[in-house]
Amino acid sequence: MVQRSFPDESAEIAPMLVVADLARSLHFYVEQLGATAITAWDTYAMLRLGAGRLHLVTPSPGTDDKPGISLVAPTEQTRLTGEVVLHVSDCRRVVADLEARGLNFMAPPNKPPWGGEVRCFLQDPDGHLIEFSQTTGPDEPH
Repeated sequence: MVQRSFPDESAEIAPMLVVADLARSLHFYVEQLGATAITAWDTYAMLRLGAGRLHLVTPSPGTDDKPGISLVAPTEQTRLTGEVVLHVSDCRRVVADLEARGLNFMAPPNKPPWGGEVRCFLQDPDGHLIEFSQTTGPDEPH
C-alpha cells in the first residue's frame, strides 16, 4: 500500500466566495449570520463560522500563481455553480434565530423527497446560496 501525505488530519476545506462589496458582505456574515472576522483587509477577509472558515475576496485578475484565472462575483442570483452548506444540529431552531435577526429564507425548513435531512436556504447579498442542513433519521417528520 502506498503511503500518502495528503490528506492528513490538518486538511480542512474552507470555501472562498468572490463578493462585489466586501463591507456589505462582512455586515451580512458577521453582524447578521454571526461569523467572527479573523482577518479583514480592503479586498479580503477570513471568517470563523461555527467550526469552519470562510474566505471572502473581491474580484481580481489573474496572478502569477494562477495565471489566466480571474475571480468574479456572481452576476445572476438564479443560475449558480455551487453553494455553501452549513451542517447544524437543529435546522428549525437555527432558522428561527436567524429570522429574528432579520434574515429572510427562501422557504420554511423542509425535508426533501429523498429524506435524511431537514434543510433551508438563503442567499447572501451577492446571491451565493447558503444551505442549512440537519441530518435526520428516515422517519423524521417534515
